[in-house]
Amino acid sequence: MIWGRHLEIKVFRGLAAATVLLIVVGLMTVDVTGDAEPSSAERWLTSALLEAKLRSVRPKKLSPLTQANEDLEHGSQLYQQQCGFCHGVARGRMAPLAKSFSPRPPQFVIKPAQGPTWKDAYVIQHGIRWTAMPAFRTLSEADAWRLALYVEGESNPNGRQ
Repeated sequence: MIWGRHLEIKVFRGLAAATVLLIVVGLMTVDVTGDAEPSSAERWLTSALLEAKLRSVRPKKLSPLTQANEDLEHGSQLYQQQCGFCHGVARGRMAPLAKSFSPRPPQFVIKPAQGPTWKDAYVIQHGIRWTAMPAFRTLSEADAWRLALYVEGESNPNGRQ
């Protein structure tokens, strides 16, 4: 009986070691340099995890904004000052630092954000770990919403739901 249990433990340890070895060898084949584009599996997995996390922290209240025209103008000014160097300022042109980051930051001057607006405002205030997107904790909630509306090209103060 003891001999059988000892054999089970040895088999389990051997399978665990082989699994770890396969994972290590597999990861060594992945290009992790800043020049490499993430694989489709990596993009899918990170997008799914980020989406799940953001859905779990969805705020109860929506936009603190009321007058969209003034808010969009202020959002434009904030964007030029805070965001353009990574996300682009000239229409149709990639930002100067965009290619130096991995993953690449979205280029909102080429393709506007797809919302929902509350999610964009949350990301602006809290950032995304393991990316170049910092948390802008000093921005007011209203300014984060202004920026979110601006990168979406929205004029409705409640943005996209």
